[in-house]
Amino acid sequence: MDKITPITLAATGCTLLVTSVCVYKLFFSPSSSPSPSSTPSEPEKEDTRPLLNIYFGSQTGTAEGLCRVIEREGKERGFNAQVIDLEDWDEDSHQEFIDKSKKAVCNVFLMATYGEGEPTDNAAQFIKLLKNEGSDFEFPHAVFGLGNTQYEFYNAMGKLVDKKMGGEKVVEYGEGDDDKNLEEDFEAWKDGKFWEGIGGMAGEQQQSDAKPENANKVIWGDSPSSATPNPSTKFYFDAKPAKITVNRELLIDTSNGANSTKHIEVTLPAGVKYNTADNAGILPHNPAAIVKSLIDHLGLDGTATFTTTTAIFPTPTTVFTALTKYTDLLSPPRRSDLKLLAKYAPPGLSKDLLLRLSSKEGKSEYESKVLLPHLGLHSLLVSKCPDVKLTFEDLLNVSPRLQPRYYTISSSSTVHPRSFHMTVAVTKGTNSSTSEKYTGLCSGHLSGVKECDAFIRESSFKLPSDTKPIIMIGPGTGYAPMRALLQERVKRGAEGPNVLFFGCRKSNEDWLYKDEMKELIDSKSLELYTAFSREGPTKVYVQNVMEKEASRVKQLVKDGAWVYVCGATRMGADVVKTLKGIVGEKKVKEMQEKGELIQELWA
Repeated sequence: MDKITPITLAATGCTLLVTSVCVYKLFFSPSSSPSPSSTPSEPEKEDTRPLLNIYFGSQTGTAEGLCRVIEREGKERGFNAQVIDLEDWDEDSHQEFIDKSKKAVCNVFLMATYGEGEPTDNAAQFIKLLKNEGSDFEFPHAVFGLGNTQYEFYNAMGKLVDKKMGGEKVVEYGEGDDDKNLEEDFEAWKDGKFWEGIGGMAGEQQQSDAKPENANKVIWGDSPSSATPNPSTKFYFDAKPAKITVNRELLIDTSNGANSTKHIEVTLPAGVKYNTADNAGILPHNPAAIVKSLIDHLGLDGTATFTTTTAIFPTPTTVFTALTKYTDLLSPPRRSDLKLLAKYAPPGLSKDLLLRLSSKEGKSEYESKVLLPHLGLHSLLVSKCPDVKLTFEDLLNVSPRLQPRYYTISSSSTVHPRSFHMTVAVTKGTNSSTSEKYTGLCSGHLSGVKECDAFIRESSFKLPSDTKPIIMIGPGTGYAPMRALLQERVKRGAEGPNVLFFGCRKSNEDWLYKDEMKELIDSKSLELYTAFSREGPTKVYVQNVMEKEASRVKQLVKDGAWVYVCGATRMGADVVKTLKGIVGEKKVKEMQEKGELIQELWA
């Protein structure tokens, strides 16, 4: 679901829930870098402050962003606070991290859960080690989980780490629910439990109102960077320019105000391959007018070329490109981000406003003035707090990174080996708080360009043997991976039945790929059941049609059918509940364990 902004919208993408953020990797401070002068630099002094390691498992940057909050506050409280990407914790580095963790007064783990109870990509190796070698993990720790109660396996990774971790539990386990208010849950745990639990371990506290030193330094010029790419933003380095060859409307009728849905075909860049129903990662771009407005406001040179001391995105690049492709200017900043921005404001109204909005007492004002009108960093700096003057280096260090949006590929790699297809709902609407129109940042970008920055990420969709039946439940754009699976099964001449439960509002309005489905039915390649929620006197959804066809579903599952579900999380939960009612809870659990019930859902 896309996020709303008065000018445009920062979409969250369309595969798995997930929730976004400043991204850096743990590097030595700039002061430890070799001096450009010929005089040898002084040996780096040992940091004697109590060590606080802050690890994150993050898919979209949210967990990492919250780690940065603990890092900033930890340094102010006298800790040697260090944020560490769990991507770096693998078999080769395992003992090194075990030793490092045992030296810390506390090791904090902020763990997001991905998909249906799975680890995030960057934490997969760590979780594998934790499961296999749990006895090694004996050190002081605290765990906070990030999840969403719309998912069946709510906060599975946070709970797993808390359960498997040995040693002293310095602070009780906490968790946040993104379906309600994850940041509020985190703030309550951080302030009410975490700092209270380790406060007595702190060293000498620093002046908290001081502007922090920038961890990532800007070096002007076009010299190539020698820094290793940051694993947290590896997608920036993986993405390649790709030509869009087809961009056509799928809706039969948009006259009643239905939002556009596009069928988009993209030529694969050289050297890039995909498997059927993989995910396409697309890097959205901020609108040029927004970028230019901020550049003018801060007095920057958009054409200036620079590199950075930490490789958070590809450099050398220009100021304009960095603000267009890598900096989130439109998503509402967290309250902790506003507190940080207040350090850059001179005494006066702007500073007072930022401190008030970031305080517990200012929660309702933050919601009404920042969240509801979807006030992003651009509007905040240009309109609301114009006297907050940031250097370009400051801006890169305080702003969150622009996250990719994921679309499940709607084509078979066997049928279309040189291109991939996407089914993209273009989000549009009116902000209820400001009455201004908005457009999805990524979907709007894709609907109007001839080239995009794309990369491929593996999905959970896999096919069984050709003799087994498959049951597909994909209303709306959730049909995208089903289209890919059908193309693949037809190409392979699969003998097992292909059964689809498809839903939309009206058969004459938003039935996607209607002609293609009819061709598959005519060739006896598809058995189709439809649900049109706005055509009859009562609303009918795919789970209702499944109940009606319970005997057919039960027989297919008995014959070894694999079940695929794609769409909104609430729909997915209703479908699984219906399936349990048809074949039994025990059978559904068995299918999940065997990988025969596959879901890709988003909130």
